[in-house]
Amino acid sequence: MNINKKSAPLQAEGLWTKDLDLDAGAFEYAAKEGKSLSMFLEEHRYNKGDGTDAYVGLTKSEVMNVQKAMRAAGEAPPLTALEETLKILGIQVSGAYSDKIEKFYEAQGADIIFGEYWSDMIYAGMLKTPYVSEFVFDTIQIDADNYHKVYLETLEQNRQLKRVSEFEDFPEIKILVAAQEVKLQSFGAYITMSYKALKEQRVNAFAKTLERIGLQIEIDRFDDLVTTARLGDGNSNTPGTTVSTATSGTIGTGDVIAWATALPTPYKLDKFAGKKALIQEYLTTLSDFDNPIATWGFMGVDLPRYFEWDRTSITSDVFVGVDSRYAIQHITNGPPLIETEKVIRKQFEGTAISHSDCFTIFDNDAIALFDETH
Repeated sequence: MNINKKSAPLQAEGLWTKDLDLDAGAFEYAAKEGKSLSMFLEEHRYNKGDGTDAYVGLTKSEVMNVQKAMRAAGEAPPLTALEETLKILGIQVSGAYSDKIEKFYEAQGADIIFGEYWSDMIYAGMLKTPYVSEFVFDTIQIDADNYHKVYLETLEQNRQLKRVSEFEDFPEIKILVAAQEVKLQSFGAYITMSYKALKEQRVNAFAKTLERIGLQIEIDRFDDLVTTARLGDGNSNTPGTTVSTATSGTIGTGDVIAWATALPTPYKLDKFAGKKALIQEYLTTLSDFDNPIATWGFMGVDLPRYFEWDRTSITSDVFVGVDSRYAIQHITNGPPLIETEKVIRKQFEGTAISHSDCFTIFDNDAIALFDETH
């Protein structure tokens, strides 16, 4: 299937790439279908009967997670359509013999692939700090700039199933739509670099710079998540539980146990974030226990996992904890958007990278705060 009949086909010797026409409009075409260019390439390759369906329909993060799992299991993952295209074009993107970026401009259509390579490397950097994926239970991609979440009535007595006798009506459980919409926030940055300087760079060295951009995107996202968990998403859903230490300014052994068992049944605190100094104090208190920490699981007490987060989104005397199965949803317009037309122009001076995200509280009873100073 051709994306643009007026564009020249990709000049590469591959069965599925022979009639593949690529130009800057390819990204717009894929976006209208709700796909990334990589997703389009995967489908095109599979439809031509020349490749695996292992990645068809998967997002970038899902593809990378599949590859990671296969490598961890000692298996060699199949090449993605993008990786196979680079191989067909003879472009080496890793190792000691990595090509210079100028090679992306030597083959017809390869400059378009360079734009998607940017996107992949930025996304790879995001996945190297997977705090967001640790704390959210679901990611929803939408086409709008706002989202009305769906949830059950807050009070447990209003959502319980009840035993009924013959001819008696079943109780109603109301599924509600949030009154306050959650608005997606746009984040972006403008990268500048002359083409002359760019083309002389080795692909693998430039990829590390792109990964660092992705890392920063994920840092900013987690700041937003933590702030939402602490303050709510605007629908009167601040954390349902706060554990205050018995003595202000000090974490005692009883406080550690209270924190591990903070959430009401059936929720279970399994992860929390806090500043390094407070976590160090928490771990020091754990070391004072008479029973080794390793035996706690046999005692029926499982310690939540901690994540150091030395950022202003968390104050120095607070932990933010969740039951990661129920607490927070991630709402997004999709992976970071790159203004690819500027990437592929030979004299580009800059390109914009942007994304739109927000977080919504699915169940505030699955969120708790630990307060040391009160």
